[in-house]
This record gives sequence, C-alpha cells and structure tokens, in this order.
Amino acid sequence: MTPRASGRGRSLLAPAIIVSVAALSALQVSGPVDPPYRAAASSVANPPPYPGAALPVLTVSPTGDDDGPGTSAAPLRTIEAAAEAAVPGTTVVVAPGTYAGSFRTGRSGRPDARVTYVSEVRWGAKLVGDGEDEQVWRNDGDHVDIRGFDISGTNVDGLLDTGSFVRMVGNHVHGFRAGTCLSTYKVDYALRDIDVIGNVVHGCGDSSLDHGIYPGHPGGRVLNNISYGNAGFGIHCWHNCNSLVIANNLVFDNDEGGILIGQGDGPNYGDVAAGDMVVSNNIAVFNGAYGIRESGATAASNRYLHNNVHANAEGGFSLRAGAETGTVTAEPGFRDFRIDGAGDYHLRADSPNVDTGTSVGAPAEDVEEAPRPQGAGFDIGVYERAP
Repeated sequence: MTPRASGRGRSLLAPAIIVSVAALSALQVSGPVDPPYRAAASSVANPPPYPGAALPVLTVSPTGDDDGPGTSAAPLRTIEAAAEAAVPGTTVVVAPGTYAGSFRTGRSGRPDARVTYVSEVRWGAKLVGDGEDEQVWRNDGDHVDIRGFDISGTNVDGLLDTGSFVRMVGNHVHGFRAGTCLSTYKVDYALRDIDVIGNVVHGCGDSSLDHGIYPGHPGGRVLNNISYGNAGFGIHCWHNCNSLVIANNLVFDNDEGGILIGQGDGPNYGDVAAGDMVVSNNIAVFNGAYGIRESGATAASNRYLHNNVHANAEGGFSLRAGAETGTVTAEPGFRDFRIDGAGDYHLRADSPNVDTGTSVGAPAEDVEEAPRPQGAGFDIGVYERAP
C-alpha cells in the first residue's frame, strides 16, 4: 500500500478531464516533429533504449503463451512471465495491444546490465488494471527501466516503483480516480536514485492526498513530465525527498497546486529537512493554491531557478526556507493552451520562456528528444524551441 500524505488539508475533487490520447501521444515521440504534431499513438515507434543487439530479448504479445520461449515467433503472454524469465541485461519488448490485469515485477538488473521493459510502440502496449491489486504495475526490482506504456484501469494507483536506480520514461498513466498516477515507495522509504522522465500523467485522485507524480525518495531526476488535472499536486515530493532535480516539467490544473517540496510523516517525521533540491525551468500554471510550494521540513539549500508561475489561485510561490530567482510570472506563451490536456504546449516565438531558462538541472533533451539548448539559452518547460 502506498501511504499518502500532503502538505495541505483541503480535499477537492478533480474537475472532469477530457482526455485526447491522440493529441498527447506525440508528446512522447522519438524525435522532433513538425506541426501539426498530433498523431495516433500506434504510429509512433519507440526506439530500443538499450545498447547493442547481443543482449537477451524477450517478446510479449496479447496472442502469446506464457509457456513459450518468449521469442518473436513464440512470444510470452504477460509481462509478469517475462520478468520471471529475465536475467540482468534482458530487454522485454511488449507488442501493441491490450493487457488486462494487475501484476508485479521483481527481477533486478545491475548497473552495467539493466532489466528493461519497453512498449514496442510508444503507448501501444495498453495495460488496463482490473482492480485486483492496489496498483496496475508494481516494480520491486533495482536497476530497471520502464518505457513507453499506457497505463489505466480500476486500481487505486497506476505505476508504483519500490526499487532503486530505476528509470520510468515516456509512459502515459491516467484516470486513477481513487489514487496516484505514478509514485515511489518502500518500507521506511529505503529506496533511492530514481528518474521520472517524459511521462504524461493526468486525471488521478479524489482527495488532496492523491497526486500525479509522487516521489518519496532521495536522489534522481524528475524531468520533462506533463502532469495535469489531478486532485492533489502535479508533482508532490514528500516523505524522504532530498537531493532531487525537478526540472523542465509542465504542471497545470492540479487542485492542490503545481509542485510541492517537503518532508513529513514517515520515515523521518519532520526530523530531516528536504534539502539540496534543484527546482528549475518548470511551468506551473492555472493550479489551485500555489504554483510551487514548500511544506513541512525544508532547508535553505533548496534552489528554485527560472520557473514560470502564472495564474495559480493563491500565487506563484509559497516557500519556507528555499529561495527563488529568475522567476517568470507572465503568461507562458503556448501555441494553444487548453485546460483539458488537448492543447499544443510548444512555445510560441514570443513566449517569455524562450531562452530564459537556466542550465542548472536542465536535461540535455526536451520531451521530444530535441537537444537543449537551442538559440541563445535554455527554454523553460518541456519543449525546446528551435530558433
């Protein structure tokens, strides 16, 4: 079970979210695209996120058989069966289709031989939870990649990671009305160094304790994500958060606020402050309460650099110990902002976020894998605009 704690006591219901997967799918393409950028998810290839062809590969297909060898000619039926057969260095390639049910993966890789689960077509492998377990997918392995899946269903939560040195990249997690879209948790929060990169999460939660992205660990990066329409925060860093980089994300229409940084509840119960956080180049707009907030135990070592906060219900920032600099408060200058997630969130040429970001914490690529920076400087937000 994922404990839930928030820096606010107010409980609000998320507004109805009109989801356009076709519009959002191109946010996860493997390279820059020309407008119009909307494309069907099934048309977007997901390039292999592993070096070389010599590594072991297992294939999963809706028409497979878990008693088979897991080859492309005789695939397995479930990701869970592939995980049981995996060894360090294995890549599990999941063919497009619908996979019903809830499952856990426990196989660990090594620093030099990660276990990778990848949807062959980005968002083409649709994992639809049946509510049998609390999460659709719980990963307990270390040194694991989870890339490019579409995750929905009737479970409380979507994707939960309890392993360390894990990367969750380019997934679409949505519609978990009783819980959180994507989270990290382990007993005593004894996990670390997890990356959450390029995911689109939305429509999760029925109270202030449910969030879009909920990291509870020290170390790692939260980059290039889009989190909107959640009952809690877009990104809620709590419990054992320290020394994370939270950069170039877009958070909007989240009832409790855009981004929260703090510590409280287990395992430290406020005796350790959330510190050494870099929160840079994020766009936090049209959220309930504040765009970016500190709560609980926080440290003066937290840096809030070149973030765009605009039209949040109670203001841009509410900080206890950290300091902000380079803040942009103007309208972000999207091509076509829509509150329901169906808009075009690339930046216009006249956007105040073009070339006004910082290199501190900025990823080397944007959400479409276009290189950063382009032009005179780094852009704020998930997209880097070409000059």
